[in-house]
Amino acid sequence: MIKQTIHLNTITNRFKVVMFNRIKKIWKEFHIFEFYTKGFEGLLASLVIVGISLGLMETFQIILLYPILNASFNLFDQNIPFLEPIYNSARSLLNLPDVILFCILFIIVVFLTFLVTLIYKYISLYFTKSIIVQTKKTVFDKLARNDYRYFVDNKRGDILYSVITAPGKIRDFLENTTLMFSDIVVILTIFTILFVISPAGFALMIIAALLFMLSVRVVGKRKAYRLGELQLSSIQSENDVINNYIQGLRQIRSVAGDIFWKEKYNNALDNYWNKFIKYSIFKHLPGILLHFFFFSLIAILVIVLYYTYKENFLYIIPLVGTFAFAAIKILPRLSSFGKSYIDAMDCWPNLKTVYNFTTDSRYHLLKNGSIIFERLTEDIVFENVQFSYDPPQPLINNMNLTIERNKVTALVGHSGSGKSTIVSLLLRYYDVSGGSIQLNGIDLREYDLKSFLQKVGYVSQDAFIYNASIWENISFGGHYTEEQIKKAAEKANIDLFINNLPEGYCAVVGDQGLKLSGGEKQRIAIARALVREPDILVLDEATSNLDNKSEAAVQDSINQIAQNITTFMIAHRLSTIKKADMIYVMSGGRIVENGTHNSLMEKKGRYYELYKSGE
Repeated sequence: MIKQTIHLNTITNRFKVVMFNRIKKIWKEFHIFEFYTKGFEGLLASLVIVGISLGLMETFQIILLYPILNASFNLFDQNIPFLEPIYNSARSLLNLPDVILFCILFIIVVFLTFLVTLIYKYISLYFTKSIIVQTKKTVFDKLARNDYRYFVDNKRGDILYSVITAPGKIRDFLENTTLMFSDIVVILTIFTILFVISPAGFALMIIAALLFMLSVRVVGKRKAYRLGELQLSSIQSENDVINNYIQGLRQIRSVAGDIFWKEKYNNALDNYWNKFIKYSIFKHLPGILLHFFFFSLIAILVIVLYYTYKENFLYIIPLVGTFAFAAIKILPRLSSFGKSYIDAMDCWPNLKTVYNFTTDSRYHLLKNGSIIFERLTEDIVFENVQFSYDPPQPLINNMNLTIERNKVTALVGHSGSGKSTIVSLLLRYYDVSGGSIQLNGIDLREYDLKSFLQKVGYVSQDAFIYNASIWENISFGGHYTEEQIKKAAEKANIDLFINNLPEGYCAVVGDQGLKLSGGEKQRIAIARALVREPDILVLDEATSNLDNKSEAAVQDSINQIAQNITTFMIAHRLSTIKKADMIYVMSGGRIVENGTHNSLMEKKGRYYELYKSGE
């Protein structure tokens, strides 16, 4: 007895856990759907109302068909008591023969059904459009608000999928769910009237519908959803492979590595498409079964009615005809419902991806300050700065550094010493883990980030040039006059090159600036930084990827503009910073030396070693 009680308690507890997890999962999925429809409750209510109206219109067609068939066979004594008041009300409107009267009413109801269907379709499309537009705007807004760390932690292929591909599936999901709703409303209303006409016939049709719905549920949850997950994973992998292949094409071709990347792409494809046939067959199975169930049961119903009412089978024909008409209406809708449900389940993983992306709060750690940064009036001071991606492994450790106002400050060191991290901290891609960066005696984190960055000009070693005109690449989304653009180009020593082009500043530079040399791209990037009339110029190894001729041209531009602006240079080639007012040497996340070029060379310390080694 005790063992039985313990066993019963175990089963009960397991049941409670299963039910709790089930309810929790349903609630989470409902919450995801609520996330997408928030703000569109009015449209959703309109869909429900028009959908119910559509169901009633379809049902009235069946109600009107029965007296038409009765009158056609002169079976006036046959009626359905529950519906007779409706028929009598119709007869009182017009003094016409039943066949004519109910045919006219049938045509009117069919026309109204046509109108209501159009209205439902319009509202559903408007509903779909509104949600897609809002979601895509929300997704890009979330992408723009994410901290820089998000782009470091996630693969570009996954980011592209979350922002571009997955939101595109929302349209398919919404179109399928709105279609499912109208189908289920019509099916339920028709089933209700069939129950009134003949409970026995209704029972047979319900059996067929339940068998179909069971097969749809099994296929939708176990097969279509799984196929959707596989497709999501495969497309993410495809995006990642293609993106990496295009980015690294020069290096890949240089080592004849195309075969390796072909194999990676093929594996991404095979992961989904090898299972596509198997799962797709399951997707189409419910529709095939539906035709078998329904037409078989109608035939069985006719046989049963024939032997039950053998002497009065003629009187059963209107009933059989009504059920056949109802089956013709229900059959495509059930089939459509099944397909829509399976397709919706196929899309659901993508909706979860978008939901998880837009609600992920892990990359919103940087807090914006409230003080407007107007101009730099004092030195920039790094005071006991510490930083680490992972707390046990600090990259910057108690670093002190001063960037003097209106002077050139350079930072050098071996690769991996933390130079670019310092730039990332200054531009607030990340916040310091300890210490502070002071501007005008105020912590950088206290400033409004946008107002601060408007006063910063930044040039990296890999200048971002996009497929647009030179004018657009210099203005970079800002609004500047022709004089400002040309003045910035002159300071960057690129105006002569631009003026010699047939189209001048309107010349399109090609994807990633392929029509430009490395030096030309860098000088356009410098012009982009200068057109903002910044107080601070940050040069992150701006000449490290250039040949000697291009480097000389870019360096000449830098030397001219650095005379009247606070300039902070990260240098790879030490020959470019000889004229710097102050040079800091980094090693292991610390400043180990500082001084002018001549004083550091005299010390014969770390800077001397770097200079002599050619770094």
